[in-house]
Amino acid sequence: GAWKIMSSFKLICMRHAYAMAVGTAAGVTSGLVGWGGAQVIIPSMIYPSSFASYSQLSATGIALSALSQSSISSGYKFWMEDRVNVPMALAIGFPAMLAARVGTHIAKRLSGNALELIFNGFSLILIPTHFCIQQQRAKKPPLASQSEVDEVCPAPEIKSESTNSSNNKHMESLIGVANNPLIIQHASFGAFSGILSSLMGVGGLPLTISYLTAFTGLHHHEVQGTAVVALIPSMLMSAFSRRSSIPPSTTAFVALGSFGGGFLGAKIALNLSEEQLRYAFMGSLVVFGGLNMAGAARNIRRIMSKML
Repeated sequence: GAWKIMSSFKLICMRHAYAMAVGTAAGVTSGLVGWGGAQVIIPSMIYPSSFASYSQLSATGIALSALSQSSISSGYKFWMEDRVNVPMALAIGFPAMLAARVGTHIAKRLSGNALELIFNGFSLILIPTHFCIQQQRAKKPPLASQSEVDEVCPAPEIKSESTNSSNNKHMESLIGVANNPLIIQHASFGAFSGILSSLMGVGGLPLTISYLTAFTGLHHHEVQGTAVVALIPSMLMSAFSRRSSIPPSTTAFVALGSFGGGFLGAKIALNLSEEQLRYAFMGSLVVFGGLNMAGAARNIRRIMSKML
């Protein structure tokens, strides 16, 4: 009687502690380099153990729910440090959210093999591309001033009597979205990334980071902060759409750890130099991307052998 109750209570506490530790590790990873949290959460949730042994569907739902929280906390930290280009984030984020719904409907019409080929095929292409883009940017001299950034991604000119106020500055950024000459380009990318991400089943942060690195003059801190904030709406929508497949208690503790970890990871990232942060991101591509590419190659061979 009493011994069984105590044993059950101890096991529940250990499961919750494990879930929070996994969430914290994933949040720190995502806050630090902008992605990689899912690569921490999903294997930890599906590995057979006394603490967690969920299906792939449930593990993916847990990851999306938790990482949407780490994106909010890390995005808030970057925003507080003025490391988010709000017009770009809005121009990319809302088309991505709407396009993700279209991609979800397309995905439902495709076979499992077709979706696996899309995921694995694009993984083999995109991960080396992400690395090459960062490598090329690292070879260029760092931008010395905000004026050089403005030459590549000009901000809208808005007159204001209280430019010293941080709140007024961000409000002006919101108003300036419609006047940004690059809004069509950013919105088109957002729509593309939303569809592709929904077909691949991933959040699209590395893709957005690579786009901002290649086509804007933002420093890497601004690139990461803008990418994280841009994808918060689509991540929240994806998490909400999978609410029926997730275990509530485990998800809550993973999300709680992820929220705190995301803030801590962002704080660490903001204390790094641009070069250090870029190389941290490139290192994550080698580790997590290498594992993804190896798995993708195996899956493509398996699928092709079944089809032939």
